[in-house]
Amino acid sequence: MPRLFDVYIAVDWSARSVASPIKPSKDAIWVGEGLAAGIEDATVLRESYWNTRFACQEYLRARLKHHVRLNRRVLIGFDFAYGYPTGFARALELDGDLPPWRKVWNELSRLIIDDEKNYNNRFEVAAELNLRCGPMPGPFWGCPVACNLPTLTIKSPPQGYPYQVAPDLAIDRLRWIDNSERGVQPLWKLIGSGSVGGQSLVGIPALCRLRDDAALQAVSKVWPFETGFTPNPTPEVGPFVLYVEIWPGVVPDPLDRSILIRDQAQVRAVVDWLRGLDTPGQLSELFAQPAGLSAEATKACVEEEGWILGGGLSE
Repeated sequence: MPRLFDVYIAVDWSARSVASPIKPSKDAIWVGEGLAAGIEDATVLRESYWNTRFACQEYLRARLKHHVRLNRRVLIGFDFAYGYPTGFARALELDGDLPPWRKVWNELSRLIIDDEKNYNNRFEVAAELNLRCGPMPGPFWGCPVACNLPTLTIKSPPQGYPYQVAPDLAIDRLRWIDNSERGVQPLWKLIGSGSVGGQSLVGIPALCRLRDDAALQAVSKVWPFETGFTPNPTPEVGPFVLYVEIWPGVVPDPLDRSILIRDQAQVRAVVDWLRGLDTPGQLSELFAQPAGLSAEATKACVEEEGWILGGGLSE
């Protein structure tokens, strides 16, 4: 199998409501970038640090446009979930002919406020979405005590999961892929150790803006939503941008202990891992149909839930 990509970008996202410190620090936004063997580009920064989501988005947009102008195929991954457990779009009564994943992306893009200083309204949006899912608090949970939002509880909803929205509709705690990986937290959890729910609420609109940018949309796709599970998700030549969901937990290689900030070490590890697989033509295996995934589950993942690149491979 020939090499699929020319550029590899990994993004460690953050849902902070205030700007991170100016000095590079943990629990903030880090971007890793690497090139395939034989490609040279003096503008590439192996890692870069960003203290606001807005600044990072502008940087990523510039990087993607740069590579597209040079006819490169880019693999870019963010470490938050791209989709929710099956039934969420239906629970929100989102109309139209678009697939469920895109309906949710559009709705979050409409609701989320995220300014240049990192202020965002993710807890208020979660509370509103909960209200639309039923009279009981949930399925989202987790917020600061000061939020005081009646439809968003600090702890997991007492009725548990599957969360019953209607007599004929219940939403699971985890996605198909989340059930396949140890240590993955439910998307409904917005704060606390290992949580990714807040990052997804503010991350999906940011990702949507990049995907739909006028200069990028014609050459961009989101895996597996717009490609399906296939070992050949790229054209033979660029330009092309493929957005994938990443999770450092699936990377088998140990982190570089000389890098003191774990987030920085993780984006480097992801980039090196992807490039290392692509060089001998092995990266295609990660995009193929997951072994043992039923037709029903495959449909759910492609149309609504998404998948973690490299996930579901462990025994």
